[in-house]
Amino acid sequence: MRLSPYTSVVGAIQEEKRLDVIANNLANAATPGYRKVGTRFENFMELQTYTQSAQGPVHRTGNPMDVAINGEGYFRIQTDRGERYTRAGNLTVDAQGRLVTPQGWPILGQGGIIQVQGSDVRIGAEGQVYDGENLVDTLDVVAFPPGVRLVHDERNLLMPADPNTFAVPARSFTLEQGALEGANFSAVQEMTSMIETLRIFEACQKVMKISYEEDRQIINQLGKS
Repeated sequence: MRLSPYTSVVGAIQEEKRLDVIANNLANAATPGYRKVGTRFENFMELQTYTQSAQGPVHRTGNPMDVAINGEGYFRIQTDRGERYTRAGNLTVDAQGRLVTPQGWPILGQGGIIQVQGSDVRIGAEGQVYDGENLVDTLDVVAFPPGVRLVHDERNLLMPADPNTFAVPARSFTLEQGALEGANFSAVQEMTSMIETLRIFEACQKVMKISYEEDRQIINQLGKS
């Protein structure tokens, strides 16, 4: 039995999956705090994805509602599906006076949902949140034990792949107000990966076409004999 038709089909399917992952990464190249999804073959037949945790570049914005994490950790976010985690610190204050993400999900402090009354919000290096001169709470920056696999829930929210995994307080971090962390990958390198993947995908398609033509010729010859 010839293996080339089967291996080329499997290869094309896996490379198409890889293209989808790369395209999604590129779509989030400008998303604050976005964590790149990488790919690897667990075996020849199965493409696995994983979330890269490396630090992204930090850029000054001058916006006092922007906060970047330098070092380990994630902000805790309350959603209608439970707690989620993000490195994106582009915060805002909603109509109820809560510190929230751009999607409206409350960011959690050590005392729960953070409420402020005024517009003079200051955030200290260790996460202290001041409403004017009043300390109202401390941002609850958390981390996960080594080996914990995080997956994307929404575009910029993460959750543990194992629902029985729990976050712990982060230790090695500082917060920088007026700055944002960018996506943790190079768009140029990702475009290069997309081109390489496209070439492999096209090669698989070519092998499939050649195999089809060979089979067709064999069938025609058998029909004449």
